[in-house]
Amino acid sequence: MKNWILNFIADERGTAAVEYGITAVVMAGGAASGLSSLKDELQGKQSDMISILGDQGTD
Repeated sequence: MKNWILNFIADERGTAAVEYGITAVVMAGGAASGLSSLKDELQGKQSDMISILGDQGTD
């Protein structure tokens, strides 16, 4: 049993796949965060443009 546990701990098969998976999750989180910030910025710009165009029509 002791040898099995030591072999299991020393076994490095599959570590590259796990590392790629972790990298993908981190990149996806960063992209989601960035797109969320971009969405908020674009909504603010759109509101500003609607307000400016609405003011132009009341003259």
